[in-house]
This record gives sequence, C-alpha cells and structure tokens, in this order.
Amino acid sequence: MNEKASVTERGAVLLGKHLACDAFDETRPLRVVTHAHADHTIGLPQSLKKSKKVLMTKGTRDLIEAMQGRHSLHRTNVEALDYGETITYEDEHITLHKADHILGAAQVMVEDHEGKRIVFTGDFRIDQTPILPSDVLVIEATYGSPHCRRRFQIGRASCRERV
Repeated sequence: MNEKASVTERGAVLLGKHLACDAFDETRPLRVVTHAHADHTIGLPQSLKKSKKVLMTKGTRDLIEAMQGRHSLHRTNVEALDYGETITYEDEHITLHKADHILGAAQVMVEDHEGKRIVFTGDFRIDQTPILPSDVLVIEATYGSPHCRRRFQIGRASCRERV
C-alpha cells in the first residue's frame, strides 16, 4: 500500500507507526477493534495479552462482553473510547469516529507527526457514515468482489454467482 498504511497476511490493517486494526500484529503496541463481528476480532486474546492498549468504542466493548462473557475484556490495557475522543501515543493521535454498521462500529483516524491523516473505515453503510478528511484512506473490502452487490435501499447484502 504505502508507508503509512498496509495490510498483513493475517489481515491486520496497519496505520501509522503504532497501530494495528482488526487483527493482532506483534510489531504494533496498539490494537483497535472497529466492531464486534468475528472477522474484526481476529487475534483479540493475543492482543489482550501482548498489546500495550486495545482500543474500541464502549458499544463494541459491551457487545464483546455480552457475547464472550463479562470478564472477557477485564484487563487494564482495554480502553473504551467515545466517538471523537482522541488518545495520543508517542507522536500519533488516534481518534475513533462513527461508522454506521452495528452498535459501536468505528472508523479509525491516525494523525501523525507530519499532520498526515490516515483513515481506516472497517465495515460501514455509505449513506450514514461520515466521510473523514484523509491523506491515506483504507476501505474495508467486503464488497470488493464483482460478485457481491449491495442493495443499499433495503440495507441487505448479497453475493451472487455471475449469470
């Protein structure tokens, strides 16, 4: 991709110098879970053990605890953020913004020491998700296949074989 954003073979979206999104990456001290669906919580137990901080929204935290048990995220390195709340790690600022997908779904913005904004969307619905100003944008590829078509007017997705 580029030096500010990349995707690992395990599916972690790497933003800036410090952040891995939606999968564990041993080279990054921070992890963001954009929402509570299983394909976005890959490697969460490893992240809880090895990451300095695991960031998510309060809604995502609540859903994960409801599905996996109240003590599943009971660690001191879990930080639940409100939308628009920014944390700073070394020379980068990380902010979670609303993504209209499920309760707690978030876009992630990293602003680096040069003022560059790197954004990852995770899953989202086009009509209700704000467009964030960015220098680098990584978009979830759920509908990247030409066989998948999104029927936005009724809010359901389908993957169809080519006819």
